[in-house]
Order: sequence, then C-alpha cells, then structure tokens
Amino acid sequence: MEHKSFLQVTKLVDGIFQLGINRTERKNALNTELVVHLADTIESIVKTESARVIIIYGLKGNFAAGADIDEIATLSPKQALLDARVSAWRRIRQCPIPLIAAVEGYCLGGGMELLLSCDFALAHKDAKFGLPEVKLGLMPGAGGTQILPRIIGKNRAARMIYSGEIMPASTMAEWGVITDLCDENVLESAVSVATKIARNAPFAISQAKRSLNNSVEMGLESAMSFERQTFSILAATTDKTEGIAAFKEKRHAKFTGN
Repeated sequence: MEHKSFLQVTKLVDGIFQLGINRTERKNALNTELVVHLADTIESIVKTESARVIIIYGLKGNFAAGADIDEIATLSPKQALLDARVSAWRRIRQCPIPLIAAVEGYCLGGGMELLLSCDFALAHKDAKFGLPEVKLGLMPGAGGTQILPRIIGKNRAARMIYSGEIMPASTMAEWGVITDLCDENVLESAVSVATKIARNAPFAISQAKRSLNNSVEMGLESAMSFERQTFSILAATTDKTEGIAAFKEKRHAKFTGN
C-alpha cells in the first residue's frame, strides 16, 4: 500500500526527526491508513541509532482536523473494536523517545488525541482545539476520555468533551494541554526545545519517559479498552448516522437518543 503522500519525514541534526502529516486536501484528517503508517514510521525512526526526538506537525496550516468522517460513517461496532487504529495508537503512545506535537490551525478529534499521545505540545496562539465527537453522535475513541482528564482534570475534560466546543490555544495553555504558546513559527520553536532534549543522555531520557508514563498511566490500557468498547456501541446508533449526515449537509443535527 502506497504511503508516500501521507507523511513527510525530515532528519535534522542531533538525532531530531520531523514528521509532517500530509493529507492536506482533507485538512490532515486521520484515516486508518495514515494512523497505521504514522505508528510504523515512528517505530522505524526509533530503530535508527541516532534518533533522539520526533516532532509531529501538520503541513499547510493544520495539525489534524479530526478523523476521516467518511470512514467513520460506515463503521460497525465489530469494525470499531477490531480497528487497526487501536494497536496503532498504542504503539504511538509507547514510543520510547520523546514525541513533541507542533500545532497550527485545527487540532480536533483524532488530531487532539494524537496530541495527547505525544509527551507535550507547542502551539501557535491562533490554533483551535476540540473533541467534537458528540456532535456526530459519537465520543472520543482514541484516548480523549482517558488521557485528557489525567492532564486537565475530570471537570475540565467533561466540559470539553460534553460540549464538543472548539477552544482557543490560550485556554489549552492555561489548562496545561500545551506547554508553549508561539506567536510565529511553531516548528522552529519545537526544534529549539527538541535540540535541548537531544543533547542530554538518551538512555536517561528514555527511562525518565518510562517512569513519567508509569506515574500517570497505571491502568490506562484497561481504561482505553473500555473506552473503545463504548465507542464501538455508538457506531451502530441512528444518532451517529444523523450526526454525520448533518455535518456533511452543514446543518444542525436532530438527535433522538437512539
């Protein structure tokens, strides 16, 4: 399967790699093939002896504007449970070297969950964030209900997930979702931070990452499995069908609770 157009890989000095999401005709929406290829590419980079840090960003002004709506529209509960993205997301989260998200434009749905799978994120001051799945009769299914409350707390996560509201970068910085707000080139700022990391002892960094993850993620995989099972149930609802139809037709959805 051809992947060349999906990712742009750039190797910099000091073992820093840039991974650019290149599905710009869909605002870098994350379909299954792209997510699996992203996990494969990260693993391939990690095998490179010199790899120290990976920066993930989106080409042409958007980080990732969600998952692929057309793909989700036909998703059955069985397909949702067996989706190749489940293991791909796990592999991304388990990357042993630091992952930095450099965010511009829209970072929604699956894009937001990709950010949450990284170690930390920098963002342009005008970037937009959100988990709008409930507007489609669904819910976050790749870590939104599990990783986000570990970062910002249950109440703020509930506000964000239940409303589906698109939120500004300033709020995400205040809540701790992103570490740095940038006025100009986010990618350059991410490279600057990555350079500081890459010059430290690589084994010490990998062990520090492992320890940090253990401190906040004990029991996460069980919670992630529950989240996916719940998401899969929603794949069979009429509200999902209505939500996606309304999105495509640019109208307000009429949900019935079925």
